[in-house]
Amino acid sequence: MENTGVTAEETTNKRPLFSIKKKRIPSLTPGWKGAVAALSIVTLLIYFIQAYYYLGSRGASDYWIGSLLFLFATLALTGILTGLLHWGKKLPSRYVWAMLTSLLLLLISLLGPIPLTLLITVCILISCSVLGALLYRFISGVYREARTWKKVRAAASAAITLVFVCMLGYWIVSEGQKEFAAPYPLQTVKPAEAYTTLLTNPAEPGTASVKSLTYGSHSTYRDDLSTEMMLTTKSVDGSAFVGDWTKRRTSTFGFGAGAMPLNGTVWYPEGDGPFPLVLIVHGNHLATKYSDPGYAYLGELLASRGHIVVSIDENFLNSSPFNELFVFKPLQGENRARGWLLLEHLKVWEGWNNARNNPFYNKVDMEKIALIGHSRGAEAVTTAAAYNKMTSYPENANIKFDYNFNIRSIVSIAGTDGQYKPAGQPMSLKDVNYLALHGTHDMDVTSFVGTSQYYRTEFTDRSSEFFKSYVYIYGANHGQFNTEWGKHDGVGLGNKLFNTAGLLPQDQQLQAAKVLISSFLEATLQENTSYQMVFQDLGYARDWLPETMYISNYWDANTLTISSYDEDSDPGTTTLPGGSLKGEGLKTWKEQNVEMGHTTDPYNAVALEWDQTATSSTPVYRVILPDQGIDISNQSSIVFSIANTETDHDVDGADAPVEITVVVEDDLGNTSRLPLSSVSPLLPMFEAALAKSPFALFKTTKEPVFQNYAFQLADFIAMNPDLNPEQIRKISFVFDQSEKGSIMIRDIGIQ
Repeated sequence: MENTGVTAEETTNKRPLFSIKKKRIPSLTPGWKGAVAALSIVTLLIYFIQAYYYLGSRGASDYWIGSLLFLFATLALTGILTGLLHWGKKLPSRYVWAMLTSLLLLLISLLGPIPLTLLITVCILISCSVLGALLYRFISGVYREARTWKKVRAAASAAITLVFVCMLGYWIVSEGQKEFAAPYPLQTVKPAEAYTTLLTNPAEPGTASVKSLTYGSHSTYRDDLSTEMMLTTKSVDGSAFVGDWTKRRTSTFGFGAGAMPLNGTVWYPEGDGPFPLVLIVHGNHLATKYSDPGYAYLGELLASRGHIVVSIDENFLNSSPFNELFVFKPLQGENRARGWLLLEHLKVWEGWNNARNNPFYNKVDMEKIALIGHSRGAEAVTTAAAYNKMTSYPENANIKFDYNFNIRSIVSIAGTDGQYKPAGQPMSLKDVNYLALHGTHDMDVTSFVGTSQYYRTEFTDRSSEFFKSYVYIYGANHGQFNTEWGKHDGVGLGNKLFNTAGLLPQDQQLQAAKVLISSFLEATLQENTSYQMVFQDLGYARDWLPETMYISNYWDANTLTISSYDEDSDPGTTTLPGGSLKGEGLKTWKEQNVEMGHTTDPYNAVALEWDQTATSSTPVYRVILPDQGIDISNQSSIVFSIANTETDHDVDGADAPVEITVVVEDDLGNTSRLPLSSVSPLLPMFEAALAKSPFALFKTTKEPVFQNYAFQLADFIAMNPDLNPEQIRKISFVFDQSEKGSIMIRDIGIQ
């Protein structure tokens, strides 16, 4: 061998200048293998079920492509996170990867109230990991040679964890607790002997025979609308109203934003007409799970009572996770397009009404139009009513408007508010009848934001017949107003966090909608004004409405506003010049914004709190009327609305409603007194526990909703014949019945 001059010892100790230390990732122990397997199986099962809710209606191909792509993207993202955490790991990287992937997929699949979603997700992660680890260790024989006490401990741990997993699984799949407490139902607080009426139930079918047909554009994507009785419409260019209309969305529906179809299903009465026209538009749901068929119950009823009713298809503007890359490429500005499309539909109907060869020739009363919207559709109908009177598109004045249809009535069903503000301004309505319906157990729009639009609806002519109203329905949810949506207000498994067993049954919720909407249209379109008293006092509908609790409000153009509390921040002045407001012995007296769960456009009220034990005088709040400018007679009524803000009151019936005395006084000092309950008791704030027990605290609704009161002067005169109604100068709210209380008052007026 050639002598290199290097000894064996030197060769052994020599190190390369650079070296790469390779570290093999150790194999998982049986316990960790079980944890990975169990957690992955459960998560994938939940994920693919949820993916079906999102994508199943698109067909098998899109379902598997979409769900697998998102799964792989999630695995890649969590894999990167796992790699970043690997350097300081105390847990095996493969488990960390599985855990992070499961965390993300479970949060998406069980999306509901955020705190509750996090809690349930953590419970699934921990319990499935522990159970999988223990079971895998048993199966792989780790405990074969273990001592007895160790086997017992492991078996007990596995049994306890298994019981917990079963209980958690049962909690998730169950509908909740069938507890429906309505301690103050309408039929109790409005006794039958106080209401006599010759009105018939507006939810019963009318005398007209009903026919049906569909209409749509040539590019219609709906096979179910392609019936033998189908009229053809031209598509419209809506590209100025939406943004980010993706190629994938075009591929799904077969058209782009520049060729939106005008599709609808029509129910109409046989006869010559002309008949009032009613358009109904749905809200946001899955784009490929059509929502417009869910209002057939209204279409058939209203058509039988003499209306032409159209359920509008705007599903192509709805959420489409496949087309929107889940949430990364959503459609922009679709709220504007929803409202604009309704006006384009009205243009079609105007043309048909004037076309001799059309089946609706001279059968449509274009002077009597109503728009009904549900959820985002409710905001769409207010957008349409606002656009209808504008000269130009507020986002691009180069686009001119010239609609000017006679839209007389607007109905909001569980409506959103404030998602679209033209030129940054809240949507306001003038000289249109307005009705808003909302449920206490709405698990989508969880605050009664329709009250904001109610207060932004104004009447400019006191001689007109316009009125506005809202009705808050205890036990009603978001989706049961649409028969396609049902009791689940979200998409998929996130609904399982809510207590759907505590809802008003759907047939009763539909009955409430039919009674109230049909009454509203009878009064405002059919000129059967007797039905207006249903909204002045729900007691007149007590025999038609489901037995639950209601809070309603009402205002009409004939009412003179004394104080709305929106004019300034001075608690001593009235809206009507010349009047004043005074308080005595009150614990709290201030004007403030009404704090709802999600107030989009604040409105004001006076907040009053009293405690008889803390004052030597009887607490009272007085309204001093101006010396002139008010026309009052024995046919007039004193009106106001009150919201109970006492948080200690509970809907379980433990506390009696607050009682107040209403006192009127004339210039000569003659007074007359009536208790508030002579019109209606002031109910506690409705509280709805939306999440399932025992986690109801994670999602409850409880907000001040105003109840209207109308005291007829004739009733005060009956109590004191010396009272002169023409000379009434003071209206007092005397807190002499309930020892303590907290309320808000607004909209004091003379009707």
